[in-house]
Amino acid sequence: MQITPHTSRISFRTLISAISLYALIHFFFLWMYTNIDGYFYWAIGQYLKTGVYPFVSPFIYAMPITISPPLYGIFIAFIGSIPAGDIILHGIQILLMTTTTLLLYRLLLTSIKPYAATIISILFLLFPVNVIYTGSMMTELAAQTTMTIYLFLVYRFTKTKNISFLASAILLTGCMTLLKYQFVILFIFTISYLVVSFPKKQSLSHFNGLKVFFAVVVITTWIITNHSMTGVWGLSDTKKMPFYTNFVWDGRHFPKKTDPSVIALRQYVPPTADRYAEYWDLQGYILPYAHNDWRVVDELLGNVGIAAIKTYPIEYMLNGIRVFVQTLASHSPWWYNLQTFGSIDPVQPVNCTRLGTIQFCRPIIMTPWSYPIWNRYVAISAKIYNILVPLLLLFLFLPSLVITLLDKRIRIYSIIYLVSLVPISYLAMVESRYLIPYYPLIIIICVQGVKNARAILSRLANRMQTKKAKE
Repeated sequence: MQITPHTSRISFRTLISAISLYALIHFFFLWMYTNIDGYFYWAIGQYLKTGVYPFVSPFIYAMPITISPPLYGIFIAFIGSIPAGDIILHGIQILLMTTTTLLLYRLLLTSIKPYAATIISILFLLFPVNVIYTGSMMTELAAQTTMTIYLFLVYRFTKTKNISFLASAILLTGCMTLLKYQFVILFIFTISYLVVSFPKKQSLSHFNGLKVFFAVVVITTWIITNHSMTGVWGLSDTKKMPFYTNFVWDGRHFPKKTDPSVIALRQYVPPTADRYAEYWDLQGYILPYAHNDWRVVDELLGNVGIAAIKTYPIEYMLNGIRVFVQTLASHSPWWYNLQTFGSIDPVQPVNCTRLGTIQFCRPIIMTPWSYPIWNRYVAISAKIYNILVPLLLLFLFLPSLVITLLDKRIRIYSIIYLVSLVPISYLAMVESRYLIPYYPLIIIICVQGVKNARAILSRLANRMQTKKAKE
């Protein structure tokens, strides 16, 4: 197919039409929703706004907690203080989704034809996870958008070698760290990338230096703020708990009974309790005797996790690999109660309350079929996701990851993915939700991998034909 300016315009107009239709349907007929994880963002925002942390059972502690980064919390605290907060928030979420789609389209145009980029971008827009999370009061969508902007900046640097793009990427990742703490890894990596890529006998301009400086100030300011709130130095007051969650609860490895960390834990938690229980179950044993101090829970369970790693170091390394792979093959990344809107007696009811002016579960246009259609859509999407997506990620994405890693021209995309996801695999449980910010990156890697694989196969076929011709 010959690509002409007319063909390109048709492809772009088709994409814009799909985006417009998506935005209109989602805005008028769907709604915002949240869960306990989303509530933590609201809570940190309210604390920074009012000085009072709105605890909710069973997560009631002696002092504010910073398990959730502050940036999104500040944003929704503001949105929740103006009229029609849910409608405004919904509109912004849709804007984030459409922006990500357009940026992905622009990045895909660098390696494939416009009509192919349009088809992939529309499929991305209509991917059930993106449709469902557009209405979620969570950070996944904002993280996905900022991650795509980051990829665009890195792409521009690889093409122009203009340090300004990397300096902007550092500034962006500094802010992204306050959106999701995991992005601090990307922040450190991008600084290292700048140092390695910086031209010899050239100094950093004042403007680019200010970008880097401001990024450091943003993160440092939050670290100081976190310490003033919780008495803990770091991005969060949760320091050791990830080791417990990753290796004890999810990895099913427990240190010996005689280990000091286990003895200390048994002063609070009886031997009859499930030793592989998550922290929200075990904290009920600890908090009443620790003045409701979350730091004691983090210390006790975190020490058990670290002791388990010291006891089984090889198993810990293998467990990280397991989490890395199994995250790709995990179930759909949303709570199953999202298919129970309007149910009279669900096992776990959806939170349809109100936070400030943000009213959940209320579309602009409500019909008798709104909830039933949504529930059916979520249920069917979960079945399709659980069958199809793991296969695509394991048998298309993983080979593409290796192929792009071997190509120095596009290796940076695979490196970014590995730098971002490998550390998470050693600090978190298996959770497909962690992949959502990286969907655009996964798509780019798959496209580049398939393109390179086709080129390799084509060269092999030509060699075989040449060899037969000589014979």
